[in-house]
Amino acid sequence: MATIRDIAGACGVSPSVVSYVINNSRPVAPKTRKKILHAMHEMSYHPSALARGLSRKKMNLIGVIFSRIFSTPLTNPFFGPILDGIVSTGMDRQQSTAFFTWPTWEEIDAHHTVYCDGRVDGLILIAPNTDSPIISTLKRRGIPFVVVAQTVEQEGITCIDIDNVGAARQAIDHLLALGHRRIAMVSGDSWAAGMQARTNGFRQAISNAGIHFDEDLMCEGSCSLRTVSDNVAQLLSLPASKRPTAIFFGNDELALKGITQIEEHGFRVPKDISVIGFDDIAAAASSNPPLTTIRQPLNLYGQTAVTSLLDQMNHGLASGIPCDDVKAEFVVRQSTGRVAEA
Repeated sequence: MATIRDIAGACGVSPSVVSYVINNSRPVAPKTRKKILHAMHEMSYHPSALARGLSRKKMNLIGVIFSRIFSTPLTNPFFGPILDGIVSTGMDRQQSTAFFTWPTWEEIDAHHTVYCDGRVDGLILIAPNTDSPIISTLKRRGIPFVVVAQTVEQEGITCIDIDNVGAARQAIDHLLALGHRRIAMVSGDSWAAGMQARTNGFRQAISNAGIHFDEDLMCEGSCSLRTVSDNVAQLLSLPASKRPTAIFFGNDELALKGITQIEEHGFRVPKDISVIGFDDIAAAASSNPPLTTIRQPLNLYGQTAVTSLLDQMNHGLASGIPCDDVKAEFVVRQSTGRVAEA
């Protein structure tokens, strides 16, 4: 393993200059800084917080990583309950919590040395993109970690997630039982937590029912209000014979935006169009009408993440499979009803 002295020797500088770059404690000429950083990368040198003066072998500190795609993640209806579960369970287990956030998962991976330097004992990743290289990076570095609200199809990765495919099938089966056959889906961002799996479950349920899949009833895009508005307008502009009688939204925030747009176009929920969401955020029960949805145990995600990570750190128990005690629950409210008579 490379040391500061190795880096200094390769760059023709003193170890103290390398230390200045690592700690950003004193100015270093840009050309010299670039040379040192390049050498650190080439020699796979990663500065350790322990080696920089922290004496204990364990920090009793858990790192939580998530993409700050929302301006207020701590109060976000999805992230907030998960983070609360992590912090409260960490306190119960005498663990402090540190948050590491960047706007994208690409930047999170690019800055991995910040949280892989020994300052935390393990990491919890909340809803990483399925194509993010961060998983491979952490495996290569040998850092204990668990993934929350996303299922990663790699051997030996502990994922705490529900069966998104099965939950989506259950939602569509509910609509089918109410007589709906023209069922649309507005999925939002395909990379978002569980979204691709929910889309797969939607398609499976339609196929299992022997219904021809109409691509005009599948809307993918972003979670922005403008995109949801465009998606709903596109669906409602279809001829009456093709217009959906029910819409499955990829999450509750999409669904609540969708209900507003449906009613602004002169249709009623659920009399004209039934709506189902996903997550059961706090606003779902108090919406008008109250939203039928899939309940994710968000707070339990956080609790289970901490206990699973500590088991992995203390005993090497990386299960590599979703935890059996984290299950979805289908919640039927007033936003779904029997298909209107033709």
